[in-house]
Amino acid sequence: MVPGAFMTPVDLPPAGPPASGEARPSGASLLDRLLALPTLSLLDAQGRDTGDVRERAARLARALRGAGVPPGGRVGVALPNGPEFVIALVACLEARATFVPLSLALSPEVRDRRLERIHAAARVDAHGVVRREAPPPEPAVPVPAVILFTSGSEGDGRPVALPESALLHVIDTHHPALAYEPGTRVTGYLPWSHAFGFTLELLMGLLHGARVRSVPPPSFPEVLASEPPGFLFTVPRMLERLDAATLRALRGGVVGGAPVRGALREHLQGSRLRVGYGQTECAPGASLGEAGEWNHDDFLGRALGCELELCPAGDGEHQELRVRGANLGLGYVEGARIQPFPLDTGWRATGDLASAVDGGFVSEGRRDELFKLDNGRMVNPVPLELPFDGRILLVGMGRDLIQPLARGEVPSGFTLPIPHLPPRLMPESFWSACTTPTGKVSRRRAQRLFEES
Repeated sequence: MVPGAFMTPVDLPPAGPPASGEARPSGASLLDRLLALPTLSLLDAQGRDTGDVRERAARLARALRGAGVPPGGRVGVALPNGPEFVIALVACLEARATFVPLSLALSPEVRDRRLERIHAAARVDAHGVVRREAPPPEPAVPVPAVILFTSGSEGDGRPVALPESALLHVIDTHHPALAYEPGTRVTGYLPWSHAFGFTLELLMGLLHGARVRSVPPPSFPEVLASEPPGFLFTVPRMLERLDAATLRALRGGVVGGAPVRGALREHLQGSRLRVGYGQTECAPGASLGEAGEWNHDDFLGRALGCELELCPAGDGEHQELRVRGANLGLGYVEGARIQPFPLDTGWRATGDLASAVDGGFVSEGRRDELFKLDNGRMVNPVPLELPFDGRILLVGMGRDLIQPLARGEVPSGFTLPIPHLPPRLMPESFWSACTTPTGKVSRRRAQRLFEES
């Protein structure tokens, strides 16, 4: 247990009615919509119906208030995907607290640092409620519904404050495009502590009556193939484990988190899946492609529910995407405060380089992936890597030549149109260490690990 924290003797409540006469709060549109559903249930990892979880959530909300969590207090939640996660979410909404899911893939030390960073008033885990010493919420600071951490591709994740209006805006603009009906199966594996899984798989599924089920990633392909076809929300690397028959049986879904190119893009042709793009700061949806639209490598889709435009990236050569709309969050959490995103007449720079195609956009990498050689030459590595279908990553910040890093095997006849060192074949453990939870390979992390090795 961290300093300044103490255990409140409250367990996660078993099923049962709230105390006699207990009133549910009203006025929060996300909570109202969840409470207005005919039932709020999901499937557990074994596919069993959990039953309506709202009564258990009401009891946990009362426990949070009894533990001293004030309105506007931030509650870190370290629970796996499943009914307990949803119970904690609804309980925080009922207690007028901010829900902060913490990835169980992180070490306890990292989770504790994140709790300190956001001034969490409590933590909920499998053992119960842990009250923490934290400054009281500041009256002038807006209270987000949720704080989600970015994937941390360039270091530790940043906490993003998301109001319920942004979350509901993304759901209400994306669901009409997907158009699945109540009772649709949404079986997934994405961590609900990250924005993609939280908003588009879980929250949209709950609000639209889907049969949401989350299973561990190792067993996911087998489980998906054994079920009736439904909708899938996934990052690209999982698709490499799904056969063509399973993909074509799916009724729809979204592929996001990282660009799709080469053999994988061709593998998706004929499916009803579509590309999606966004960031945690966008709650996280900003664009979608059409179902089965896999005509371009690294396609990002077209703006949905917001505006997207290209602007000069500042290097005289590339263009950067920026976004404006009701999907934007409040800003980054810094202790008790929220630092608003830097905006230019409402536009937020995403850091993603892109070009226009077919009324949408194609990714050209990240602005922070551009690196400069020691002779001052600026290199955009992404277009140089495209022909190699994910088998080559280029690093070289501050070096005299580009260093290609190879995955699996060095491509036959490998060459680049600019001077470079011989490619180095790196073990799979290296690539695993460089990969973020969304499936992206962090270039900065790769360069650092390569230099350390």
